[in-house]
Amino acid sequence: MKKWMQFFYSAGLSISGIFAQQQAQLIEKVEPQPGKVVIPYEKYKLPNGLTILLHEDHSDPVVNVMVTYKVGSSREDLGRSGFAHFFEHMMFQGSKHVADEEHFKIVQSAGGTMNGFTTRDRTVYFETVPSNYLELMLWLEADRMGFLLDSLYARKFENQRDAVKNEKSQNFENQPYAIGFSEEIYKILYPYGHPYSWPTIGYVDELNAATLEDVRNFFLRWYGPNNAILTIAGDFDKKQALQWIEKYFGSLKPCPEVKKLKAKPPVLPEDKYGSYSDRVYFPLNLRVYPTVPEYHKDAAALDLLAEMMGGGKNSIFYQKFVKTEKAAQVGVSHQNQELIGEFQIYIVAYPPEDFNYEKLFKDLDQQVKQTIDEFEKTGITDEALARAKSKFEANQYNVLESVFNKAFTIAEWERILGKPYTISDEIERYNKVTKDDIIRVLNKYIKGSGAAVLNTYPILNNKDSVKSVNPNAGAKFPPNPEYANLKYEPNPDNFDRSIRPLPGPPKTVKVPDTYKFKLNNGIECIGTPFNETPLVNIEIEIEGGDIAHGDVKKLGLASLTADLMNESTKNYTAEQIEAELDKLGSTIQFSAGKQATSISITTLKKNLDATLKILEEKLFNPAFKEDEFKRIKKETKEGIKQQDRQPQEMADKAYRYVLFGENIFGLSPSVKTIENITLNDVKNYYEKYYSPNVTKIVIVGDITEQEAKQKLEFLNKWPNKNVTITPPAIQEPKEGQTFLVNKPGAPSSVIMMGYPSLRFDAYGDYYKNRIANFIFGGNFNSHLNLNLREDKGYTYGIRSYFAGDKYKGEFTISSSVKRPATIASVAEILKEFKNYVEKGITDKELEFTKNSLLNSEALKYESPSQKASLLSMMIKYNLDKDFTTKQNDILKKITKDEVNAQIKKYFIPNKLNTIIVGDKTVIEMQLDRLSKDTQYSPYINNLKPKKLSID
Repeated sequence: MKKWMQFFYSAGLSISGIFAQQQAQLIEKVEPQPGKVVIPYEKYKLPNGLTILLHEDHSDPVVNVMVTYKVGSSREDLGRSGFAHFFEHMMFQGSKHVADEEHFKIVQSAGGTMNGFTTRDRTVYFETVPSNYLELMLWLEADRMGFLLDSLYARKFENQRDAVKNEKSQNFENQPYAIGFSEEIYKILYPYGHPYSWPTIGYVDELNAATLEDVRNFFLRWYGPNNAILTIAGDFDKKQALQWIEKYFGSLKPCPEVKKLKAKPPVLPEDKYGSYSDRVYFPLNLRVYPTVPEYHKDAAALDLLAEMMGGGKNSIFYQKFVKTEKAAQVGVSHQNQELIGEFQIYIVAYPPEDFNYEKLFKDLDQQVKQTIDEFEKTGITDEALARAKSKFEANQYNVLESVFNKAFTIAEWERILGKPYTISDEIERYNKVTKDDIIRVLNKYIKGSGAAVLNTYPILNNKDSVKSVNPNAGAKFPPNPEYANLKYEPNPDNFDRSIRPLPGPPKTVKVPDTYKFKLNNGIECIGTPFNETPLVNIEIEIEGGDIAHGDVKKLGLASLTADLMNESTKNYTAEQIEAELDKLGSTIQFSAGKQATSISITTLKKNLDATLKILEEKLFNPAFKEDEFKRIKKETKEGIKQQDRQPQEMADKAYRYVLFGENIFGLSPSVKTIENITLNDVKNYYEKYYSPNVTKIVIVGDITEQEAKQKLEFLNKWPNKNVTITPPAIQEPKEGQTFLVNKPGAPSSVIMMGYPSLRFDAYGDYYKNRIANFIFGGNFNSHLNLNLREDKGYTYGIRSYFAGDKYKGEFTISSSVKRPATIASVAEILKEFKNYVEKGITDKELEFTKNSLLNSEALKYESPSQKASLLSMMIKYNLDKDFTTKQNDILKKITKDEVNAQIKKYFIPNKLNTIIVGDKTVIEMQLDRLSKDTQYSPYINNLKPKKLSID
C-alpha cells in the first residue's frame, strides 16, 4: 500500500549456498521499474513443497496471512459432495495445540478478522491482524495444517455438520433463486459425474452419510504443504517472516502428490432445457454456455463480450428487456474457473397477467436468441469495446486498496499461472482484444454451441417449499482408491509447539490526516489523501431522505427521486451519460433511504475533471421524463412484491413496525405508497429537499486539499433552500410482545428480537453499551453464538448489536434457525439474555473484550472505504480527529462493575419484542409441546404470539 508504483518482474532467481533441511529457497522476485503496475513480491519454496509469497507493505501496521489449498469441491467423488466445504468448517475447530473454539478467540483477541471460503477449485483461509501478531498467526496456521487430526473427534464433527446444514437451509433453500443458480442449472449443463456437476455446499443426505474417517482421509489426501500457497502481505520484515515460516511449517509432511485435475468439457450441440419452482415473484430464465478455463487465450474476449452484451444501460440486453419493460433485471457475465468457464445470461421477467408461464418462457427463449443475433450485427463496435476495456482497467486498481486484496490476487496468479504476473499484464490482456476476437468468441462459444437453459417458475401454492434434490440419492458408489491406506503420522519437531508465540510490541496506529473546508454555499467537506491507488472516491450525502417530506403515504419518494437522478438529464439521455462514464472508467450513483440521499463517485484521478462535469450535469439538470418515471415506478413496485416473499425482508419489515410504530421509521415502502407517488412529487422533492445546507462531502483519494477545493467549486452555484429536518418522535420501549409472521413451508425461521434504545453518542452510554454487548452477541465466541451454533447446532450464526444514529437507536438480536428448533432457539436466547443480566461479564471476558476492541483499531483505517467511513462519522456527528483516542481511553479504563451496570440498565428482558417469520403451524406445535417441558417452560410460557401481517 505504498504510493501506487510501476514495476517489472525478474524470474528465476535463487539463493546460493547449501540449504538446511527446512530452509526456504527463493524462486523468483518481482521488482519495480517504470512502465509497469504490479504488486511486488518474492516467491519461495520449502523442501516439503510449500509455496510462499511475500509482499511487504509498511503503510499501515497490519498484515494478512492467507493459505490457499488447491482443493475444492471438484476433488470430491460422486456420493461424497460437500466434503471440501465441510472440511473448511472443521479447520476452525481447534488443533493439537489450539483448544476447541479457541481459533476464533485467538484472532479476535488480537483485534483481527478471519474467515475462509470454498469454491470448486480451492479452499482459502485468511487472517488480517495488527502486524505484531504475525508470528502467532503463522503458528496458528501451521498447527491446523500439521496437527488438525490430533484434535478431531465426533462431537465437533457432528456440530459442524449441523452448521453446514443450517448454512444450506439459510443461504440456499431460504433464498430466492439460490437452488437454481447453485444446483439445478449444473444438472443440465454438466454430464453425469463431471466434477462441477454438484454444488460446493453439497447435498444434505451425502453430508449425513459422511463419517469421521471420511473427514480424516480428506485431510490426509489434500491438506499438505505441497498442495498449499502461504501468502503474507503487509507490514512485516521479510527475513524474520521466513525464519518463522521455516520454524513452524518446515517440518510438516507433504500429502500425496496432487496432479492437475482433468475432465472432459461439456458439449451441447443444441439447447438443453430444465425447470424448477421457487418461492419467488419474478419468473427467471437462465442460460449458460460452456466456455474456456481461466486465463485461456479466449477468456478475456469472453469477459469483454459479456460486458458489451449486458453491462449497463447501453447494452443490448438492457435495451431490449429492461427499457421495454419486459424484465425487471437482466445480467450477462462470464465466470472463470480452473476446468471450464461459464457464460451466463439471465432475464428476471415480469409475471404474465394471465399466469401463462409456458408461453412467457417460450417467448423469452426466442427473444434472447434474437437479441444475440442483433448484437452480432449492430453491437460489436469500436466504441462499445473501448468502453468495456476502460471499465475493466479501472477495476484493476481496486486490488491495491488493501493487504487482503493484494494477498488474494498474487495467490490466485500463483495458483492458476504459477509464474510472475502483474496488474499491467492483466490490463494488457484485455487491451489486446480486438473486434475480430469478439466476433470469433461470440460465434464459437455462444452461437456455435447449445446452452443449458433453466426456467424458474414462481410457486403459486404458499404451502410448497423449495428443496435441494440429489440426483444420486440412494445410489452406492465404490470407494476411491486415492483414499486407501492413508495413515496419519505425527510431524517431528525440534521445539515445543505448545508454547504459544507472544505478540511483539504494538506499533502506533495513525488515524488518517484530514482536511476540512466549506464551500461558499455552506457545504461542509472533509477529506484525506490516499495515494496508494490512482483513484478518487467522493461521497456526497444530502440529509433528509423520506423524513424530509414526512408523508407516510408516499414512503419511497426519496428513493424514487434518486433513481430518476440516475436517468436522463435535460441535455443528454441516460445512455449517453453512461457511455461517457464508461469511457472514463468512472461511476456516479444516486441512492436514497429514509434518512439521506447519497451520491457515490469513483474515478481515476486523470479523469476527475471530466467525471465531475458529468456530475454537474446530473445534479443540476435532471430531466424527470415521464416514460422513465413510469418504468422505474413499475420496477419499484414489482421489486417490493418480490421482497415481501423473502423471510429476512418480512422479518425486518415487521420488526421496524413493532419497534417504531406508524411513522417513517416504523413503516416501509409498499406497493400502495409507491403507487401514490406522482412525477410532480418527484420534481417537488428535488426542488425542495436537494439543498447545500443539508449536504456534506467526504473525499478520499489521490488528491490534495487545494485540488479538492478547486475541483468542487462548481457546487457553489447550487442554491440554498434552507431545509430543516423534523424527524418523527420515537416512542419509549413498551412491554415486549411476540409476533408471528406466517411463511408456510419455510425450511428455516427468521428470528428478530429487540427494543428501541439510545441514539448515537461517541462517549456516553451508547458507546459503553457496544462494549457491554461484545461478549453477549458481538463476536463469534459470544454467549449467543457459542450456545445456538456451536453447542446446540440450531443456526449458522446469531448476533446482537446496539445501533444508533442522530434520530433513533435500537438493541437487536437476529438469527435464522432451523425450523424444528424455532421455539427452542427463542428459549435459549431468552435464557442467555436473563443469565447475562443476572451474572454480568467476567474478568476474563472483559479482558478479551478490551484486547479485541483496542487491537482492532489497527485494521480500521487501511482501505479507502474504511477511511471514508471514519470521515463520514466525523463530519456527521461533528467529532474531532482524536475521538477514537478518547473512546479507547474509556475502553481501557472501564471496570467490570461499570460494564455490569450498563447491562443491568440497558439489557431489559421485559422489553424484548420477538418477531418470528416461519411456518405458523409447525411453530405453534413446538410452542405447545415445549411449554410443557420444564427445561423450556420458564422462558416460553409468557410467549403468546400474535399474528402480524403488514401490507
